Amino acid sequence: MPETITVAQAHEALVDDHRRLHGLVARLGEAGDAAALATVLGELHEALTAHFNLEEKPGGLYDALGVCLAEYRVVLGQLVDDHFRIAGHVRDLRDRAAAAHGREPEGLFAEAKRLAELLAEHEKREHQLVDTATARGA
Repeated sequence: MPETITVAQAHEALVDDHRRLHGLVARLGEAGDAAALATVLGELHEALTAHFNLEEKPGGLYDALGVCLAEYRVVLGQLVDDHFRIAGHVRDLRDRAAAAHGREPEGLFAEAKRLAELLAEHEKREHQLVDTATARGA
C-alpha cells in the first residue's frame, strides 16, 4: 500500500522539477531560430511529460490534493486536461519548428511565448490549490 503523503510533501518533491521547467521555458525566449526553438521544445516536451506523470501518479500531488480537497476534483480534472493539451501543443509546436528548415513559420515565436504564458497560468492554478490545501492543514 502506498504511503500517504501530505500536499506539502508532494509539492516539495516537485520544487526542483519546477525550477528545471522554468529554465526550459526561459530558453524558449532565448532561441534565435526555428532549429534552436525545436531543440528546446523537444527538451521541454520530454520534461513536461515526466513532470505531469509525477503530479498525476498515485501518491503524487494531484492524488494528495484530491484526497484533502474532494470538492476540487473537477478543478483537478481540468488541470489533468491541461496536461494533455499543453503536452500536445508543445509537441506540435516542436514539429512545426523542426520542419521550418531555417525559416520562421508565421507566428512560431509568438506561439512559443503564448505557450509559456499557458504554462505559467496552469502552474498558478496548481499553486492556488496547494495553498488552499496547506491552509487546511493537509
